[in-house]
Amino acid sequence: MQAYAFSLRRCATTVAALTLILGVAQVNGAAPTDAFPTFDNYVKIGAFGTDVTGNEAAFQARNRQATGTVGIEDMFFAKDLNKDVSLQIDGHALAITNDYLAKFLVTKNDTGSIEMGYKSFRTFYDGVGGFFPLNNYWSTLSPEDLHVDRNKFWVEAKINLPNAPVFTVRYINETRSGQKDSTIWGSSDFTSLSILGAPITQYRKLAPSYINLDERHQTFEATAAHTVGNTSINVALTAETVNNNDTRYVTNFPGEVIPWSIASLPTASQPAAKALVSPANWNNQALTVQTDGINGNTFTARANSITVFNDKIKLLAGVSYVNINNDFSGSRPITTNTPTAVGVVAVTPNTNQNLLGNSDGDIYTGTLALQLNPTPNWNATVSLKGEDSYIKSAATLTNLAAATNTTTGIVTYTATPQQEYSRVKDDTWTPVLDVTYTGFANLSIYGSASDAKTSGNKYYATPFTAGTVPSASALQFEDSNDKHAYYNLGASWRQSAFLSLRADVFHKDSTISAPGYGIDIANYFNLASQTDGAKFTVIVKPMDTLTSTTRYIYQKGKMQVTGMLPTFPEYDSCDAQTNSISETVDWTPNTQFYLQADVNVVFNSISTIYPRAGVVPAAGATPAWDVNQVLQDANNNYITGTLLAGTVLTKTDDLLLKFTYYKANNNNAKLAPTTMPYGADAEESVVSVGVKHKFSQTCVGEAKVGYIDSKNVTTGGNTNFRGPMGYVSCTFAL
Repeated sequence: MQAYAFSLRRCATTVAALTLILGVAQVNGAAPTDAFPTFDNYVKIGAFGTDVTGNEAAFQARNRQATGTVGIEDMFFAKDLNKDVSLQIDGHALAITNDYLAKFLVTKNDTGSIEMGYKSFRTFYDGVGGFFPLNNYWSTLSPEDLHVDRNKFWVEAKINLPNAPVFTVRYINETRSGQKDSTIWGSSDFTSLSILGAPITQYRKLAPSYINLDERHQTFEATAAHTVGNTSINVALTAETVNNNDTRYVTNFPGEVIPWSIASLPTASQPAAKALVSPANWNNQALTVQTDGINGNTFTARANSITVFNDKIKLLAGVSYVNINNDFSGSRPITTNTPTAVGVVAVTPNTNQNLLGNSDGDIYTGTLALQLNPTPNWNATVSLKGEDSYIKSAATLTNLAAATNTTTGIVTYTATPQQEYSRVKDDTWTPVLDVTYTGFANLSIYGSASDAKTSGNKYYATPFTAGTVPSASALQFEDSNDKHAYYNLGASWRQSAFLSLRADVFHKDSTISAPGYGIDIANYFNLASQTDGAKFTVIVKPMDTLTSTTRYIYQKGKMQVTGMLPTFPEYDSCDAQTNSISETVDWTPNTQFYLQADVNVVFNSISTIYPRAGVVPAAGATPAWDVNQVLQDANNNYITGTLLAGTVLTKTDDLLLKFTYYKANNNNAKLAPTTMPYGADAEESVVSVGVKHKFSQTCVGEAKVGYIDSKNVTTGGNTNFRGPMGYVSCTFAL
């Protein structure tokens, strides 16, 4: 709390200083400004650059932009080609960041329109792993800066004739390609830990990993909308295809070595006494390459309608059918290096070689809702949604095992064809009630309730040898009885122009139950959770130029797990609580000055079974130890602040100041001997000043300079960066 109080004081000091600067400008008599021109057609040329020191990849990932870019920031052009046909063009083109947009729209009155466009942009990622504080171990990918390019092409034609249905045909082609970091980290022994006699591992999951993306998603859609009498009808047919081939790379013990056993070699192959063992015979690295491929097709047919009987009753109805058919493929080779008498031998066993399968499912959904407005003060909607789904899957694969002869270096592989299958059937019914009452002066009361229940069953066979009958241990039979309830009650009161209040409370209750049946009648697990929360908003407006908005959000949740009754009875597995307090102040004392300040403080905690159980007593040479030191409680407490202030300098110039701040302090390095000390510990501030200048009625320029300072203790300071930033742009009327 002292750290947060200090951060708040520092933010308050900065806000006061910046406000004073702008106030001085007002005291010195800034003249009223002519309004900046609004361009119907324009092009905006801009450039951004920074000279940060430290980790540039972290800067790009944190700010979602490259360290520099230049090009057409925005463009808009509209023109009437004749009295019935108009053309509209939108676009931008920014180099380095691969951020492009070109959109064309042609509209003909009382006929329809055609739109075509292409959009692409780049998202940046940082290929880093975890930081280990005991020996300051830090590992990154090479190269560290990763990125993913997203592209989208679309074309849409709409026919909108008078007194006729509106028809729309749309095609969308989206792709994702590139590399992004993954939090499924590999292991490392570079931890300087030496724990003898206790079952606590010396390695930690902190080695960086990444995913290579190659994805394409296409959508074909045709819709029709029409009104017949007092009923509006919408019908849509959609066909989607997905072609993905993603690969995840995880390296365990990257670049790390262990000595091979000299004593295990034949006498003739043993090196001379005191001779150095060749580094080629030291290796512990294991590379996992997991490939996941999907070629999927989805067809959807849906229709919905709204029938207005009168001003008090409306009937809403909807039906849909979805067919999902996916072919999937994959593999998971794990390449290890095994020292032998003849040198290091690369061994690549693959427990999921040549995975080929198919999944096919049908989903039927229907919804019926009645909107009632019996009096001017009462509004209610009663609805019922039903869903029936049936999905079946089957796959074949090859289990590949390897054995290495340490004397000859010969690797022997054994391939075992396997197969698996599954079937899932579920029925879900969800009644929903929404009610609003406005009968009290300046007061609105509203509430909602829903209670979804799912029943069904599934059976599946884990991989078994092809051509044989699966064993009892490979077969699993389960019923499903899931319940998800949600209740909400709220009120909004506008006491006066000075004060407005709003309060919401909610409760969620969820249960996922899977009792076994048949040969698995004893199998059982039950996951349950309960969440309660409240949100309060107070808006105070003491004068027309000043508004204060205060929000407080509270949420508390618990989870329970039950498995294999009566051996494993129910126990609490999670206890989470969140408190969020925010304050926003808007002040506009005159037409030449405005200020907006925002502060948000969040306290979030998640506790698990720790420390309620898990102490293992001493046994022989093994000392007693606390198993749950591996799984610790977690905190996610942080503070953010923003200040935005602007003033008029002259008739042709505006000044803008902006300051942002972020602080978190949740990392606990003392946990490192027993577990990985997760938890964010970072501080970041950004300050900028900008000027907007009107060169003429057809040209407006902007210039900004700023400074960013980001410190990250979570990564041992290895992703820190700081430095100046600059931005310039000119907007020209066309």
